[in-house]
Amino acid sequence: MRKFGLVFALLALVPSVVDAQARRPRADLHERATEWAPVAQSMTELLDAGWKIIAYNNYQTEMFDPNENAFSFILQNGNKYIICMLDNPSINDTNSKCRALN
Repeated sequence: MRKFGLVFALLALVPSVVDAQARRPRADLHERATEWAPVAQSMTELLDAGWKIIAYNNYQTEMFDPNENAFSFILQNGNKYIICMLDNPSINDTNSKCRALN
């Protein structure tokens, strides 16, 4: 009989938990505002200032003539993040486009 009382008491709590979940505001999972501010320093200047590369990607278009290369790097310094992109880099003649993410 005590087990039945315990089960009944637990089942009595279920509607209040379900109601609380239903009252919570629904989250929009698709869009969030993200800072995308241009950074005045080049990627070289950022690395010289102590920023670290924590991730990178290389994209090549082998189907097109001319063959295009693009590189992207995520840099971190403390809790700050910057993404830098290099399009068709060549030795000693490359411009980076860097954007602050936060």
